Amino acid sequence: MIRKRQSLLGKPKKPLTPEESVETSSHLGTENRQPQVYSVSGLTRDIRAIMEAAFDSVWVEGEISNFRTVASGHSYFVLKDDKAQVRCVLFKGHRAGIKFQPADGDQVLMFGRISVYEARGEYQVIAESLEPRGLGALQKAFEQLKEKLDKEGLFSEEKKKPLPEFPWRVGVVTSSTGAAVRDILNIIRRRNPKVSVLLCPAKVQGDGAAEEIARSIEELNQIKDIEVIIVGRGGGSLEDLWAFNEEVVARAIFASHIPVVSAVGHEIDFTIADFVADLRAPTPSAAAELTVPLLQDTVREISSLNEALVTTLKKKLEYYSDLLKRLMDRRFFHQPKEIFNPQIQRLDDFHARLIRGLEQSLVSHQQRLQDKIHRLFQASPGKYIQHMEENRMMLEKRMLHIIHSQVRFNRERFEGILKNLNAINPLAILERGYSICSKDEKSLKNTEGINPGDNIKIRLSSGGLDCTVKKIIAES
Repeated sequence: MIRKRQSLLGKPKKPLTPEESVETSSHLGTENRQPQVYSVSGLTRDIRAIMEAAFDSVWVEGEISNFRTVASGHSYFVLKDDKAQVRCVLFKGHRAGIKFQPADGDQVLMFGRISVYEARGEYQVIAESLEPRGLGALQKAFEQLKEKLDKEGLFSEEKKKPLPEFPWRVGVVTSSTGAAVRDILNIIRRRNPKVSVLLCPAKVQGDGAAEEIARSIEELNQIKDIEVIIVGRGGGSLEDLWAFNEEVVARAIFASHIPVVSAVGHEIDFTIADFVADLRAPTPSAAAELTVPLLQDTVREISSLNEALVTTLKKKLEYYSDLLKRLMDRRFFHQPKEIFNPQIQRLDDFHARLIRGLEQSLVSHQQRLQDKIHRLFQASPGKYIQHMEENRMMLEKRMLHIIHSQVRFNRERFEGILKNLNAINPLAILERGYSICSKDEKSLKNTEGINPGDNIKIRLSSGGLDCTVKKIIAES
């Protein structure tokens, strides 16, 4: 089924055949005798212009077949019904706005424009958006998004925040005209009229609803004294509740630093928002009950705790009062000096033990001092000094003897090494009348590689010569 905009160009004129063109041109003179002949590319280009102008925006409903996505990110598929089919292309830039992952067999409503692919001369629909048709398609989109967010950890129990036990200011994101906001306000007012409610109204159904819900959650997060947020709406069909299945809402709930309670539809309705929220309530009314405790129950519990505390304090006061009376009846309260008698006796005992210990320690130290004085007189320092002097003289003699021996040994060794060096010194050979020839700083052993005119150097025992070769004399 295709709904299109009426073309402003009207029907294209039928081109004349070559015979008709010649017959017509006979009445016009000899100037227009040639018929209009199209090239294949020119004809295709004109057809493309006509079709794009006539079908620049169309809605097409059908079943997807042969869906494939190539490496470039573009997707190609066929949209068909029981009588016909048309080729379609979904470019990468438009895929971001698709709510679900298209697959073969999906029934969809596609918006796009008609174009002609000139390379094959085929017309096709360039898709700009795809919407699932029917409950089966919506359920598939729901399951795909649920699986994706679950893999990312948005449903993790470890990341869910606890609700405050006694909230005093509650934020609500829902429609300002719906029954849900009235139910929430009535129940909160009945349970605890001291709790204030801040309503951040948003569309909960239709185009743009998901974006408004996400934006309202973000705005409530910027208010400091909001302690918990209720997000929801009343019951409805799957299409009515679809705004709460959008990814933008799920990510806004997950990013909220304030605990979020999801209250969408009835008890049997489940949305993506329910899985991401910190707490799922079956209805908006239940969300208010779960969020705000009954003030009367709280006051009654506080009163009960207060009575229990007062009773406990009275019992403790009576216990310590009886204990004080028993202590006051004891003798040392009437004769307090007797308390110090045992301590005075212990102090005298410690004093006597201290005196005895000091006397014994003094006698021991005196004996040790006398022993050290006796040993000091027995050990004559003069004998020790004389013995050390004799040892020093002996060590000096031994050191001098060792030094003379080492000097003599090293001198003889040096002279032997010097003789060996002189024997192999090339300069000694030069002194006997020999010389060293070299070319390019390399010594010459024969005439190989030497040509007349080459420069060579001759090293003598004293000085050297820079010569030019005139002739090569062969070895005789």
